[in-house]
Amino acid sequence: MSSCSATTSTPVDADAPLAGLVYLDAWRAAVRPFPGSVPPVAGFDPVDDGYASADVEPAPDGDVAAMLASAVEAIATLSSIDAVTTEPQLLDQLVAGVEQLRRMTDAAATDVAAIVDARNPFRSQGYMNARTYLKQRAQLSGPEAHRRLQTARMRDQLPEWRAAAQRGVVGVAQSEAMGRVAANPRIDPGVLTRDAGMLLDDAIDLPFVEFERNLRTWESLADPEDDEARNERATARRDVDLRPRPDGGWNLTGYLPELLGVEFAEIFAWFLDAEWRSDWAEARQRLGDRATQSDLARTSAQRRADAMLAMARASVSRDPDVARPAASSITVDILLDHETMQAHASGDTPDPRRFRNVVSRTRSGRRLHPDDAVNAALVNHIRRVVYDSSGTVIDLGRRSRLFRGSSRDAVMLLLTMCVWIGCDQPVAWCDADHSLGWKAHGATVPRNGQPLCNGHQHLKETGFEVYRDDRGHWHIIDPAGNEVA
Repeated sequence: MSSCSATTSTPVDADAPLAGLVYLDAWRAAVRPFPGSVPPVAGFDPVDDGYASADVEPAPDGDVAAMLASAVEAIATLSSIDAVTTEPQLLDQLVAGVEQLRRMTDAAATDVAAIVDARNPFRSQGYMNARTYLKQRAQLSGPEAHRRLQTARMRDQLPEWRAAAQRGVVGVAQSEAMGRVAANPRIDPGVLTRDAGMLLDDAIDLPFVEFERNLRTWESLADPEDDEARNERATARRDVDLRPRPDGGWNLTGYLPELLGVEFAEIFAWFLDAEWRSDWAEARQRLGDRATQSDLARTSAQRRADAMLAMARASVSRDPDVARPAASSITVDILLDHETMQAHASGDTPDPRRFRNVVSRTRSGRRLHPDDAVNAALVNHIRRVVYDSSGTVIDLGRRSRLFRGSSRDAVMLLLTMCVWIGCDQPVAWCDADHSLGWKAHGATVPRNGQPLCNGHQHLKETGFEVYRDDRGHWHIIDPAGNEVA
């Protein structure tokens, strides 16, 4: 089974308002120059959603049992397939097809929940609301029943999402996340309806992590007062506690708001790396080239504890005349786009339709409230990063064998994870790798670099090609010349 393709690309005017997913698909294919860009004018007309439901006649009520039995039989047949002996190509098709069935089944369950929510025919039996009924009859947890009803109410409000879910082209987690946002009473329903098409486009097109980041950015722009209040509450909640345990030892717990947590994490990572290098040097001295990760003297947990203690020791001066230690030399990179900085510096909020272009995060992808980023810019150093229409940072630094200094920063700055499809290793665990290898005379310039984790660096050297096209999209070609999907 293959997933449905509901729309076709058509010529569009980049300056015209959005008009359904037909426009969005065409824009994604031919207009958008790089990930994160949006047309100058953005709106959405849910009338032409491009995902009209299939022409299926409603079944008589008496046929429900027969239809369910048929569906169960079909799923049982799928479950009987011996995946161990299935060819990779067929297994890939099976993975995609079963996932589409799962999404469609979840959409059907959500549609049923919507009917129960609207009619509540079981009130006479003591079920005062749909959540209580679903918990009991479908044996759902309370949070699961709540999410299902939120999703159902969102689909009643946004028919293009319902149609996409019924066809299995949008993921379950994506719909639940959208349901949570749609339930926010402070968001203008007209703004939600207007921008729902762009958010659906991202839900279908992007990995979940990127979609969720975009969705949260859109929500923060559509509900700026609550976003600021949440940020203030998080700052006020900061706390660290060290308590002795009755059976010996100490418990260290705490909470830090985003910006302070990012700074702490950068410093802690430096000390943790120092502890690891110490263990690795000892293992190499003891075993030579035979040393592996399993030969390290301490476990990861033990190194974390020792790194925390090393941080505390390093911060304390033995000179009683010194009131506080010197400031840390650790660098924390915060990315903030120019328009967002200008808007928040003047007390404004960017239009929610700009959510794909809003950048206010750390290098690792952690979102920061723009006010925190602006305040940090006022008291710390700023460096301007300029990138072209494909999302590539301009050349920085001199030609060298390895990416170092500003050239390495330029490669790593605009991405948050390893570029290999499906890999979620953060850039902090990656190296700046050459797209066209050094042996093939690839230049050590940002345009020819990408962050790759250690495992995918080694895999790339077995014949894979990794490159970025003119619109900023990454492609991976296997040794046989096939693109990895």
